[in-house]
Amino acid sequence: MSKKVLVTGGAGFIGSHTVDALIERGDTVRVFDNLNSQVHGPLAEKPLYLHEGAEFIQGDMRDRDSLRKAIEGMDIIIHDAAEVGVGQSMYSIDQYISTNVGGTGVL
Repeated sequence: MSKKVLVTGGAGFIGSHTVDALIERGDTVRVFDNLNSQVHGPLAEKPLYLHEGAEFIQGDMRDRDSLRKAIEGMDIIIHDAAEVGVGQSMYSIDQYISTNVGGTGVL
């Protein structure tokens, strides 16, 4: 039986491959991703590599209202959203904690 699955961070490396696998097995997938400019560039929009069958919502994990809308109607949540990059994490500590810990807390 197919499920409605939200993949946070679904435009990232692990998330996008998760999206592909879910769609291949017949699930309906919604992606929630902030398209961080450090990773996706300054004018980022839905990445071309993201499965065309996935619904895409751009938003921030720390924004309760955006996240609530993304979760609406979903059966399952796979949480892959996170700030990435070891080097940057050494000097952007507050940003990493806010997103990775705070965003998970909001979820």
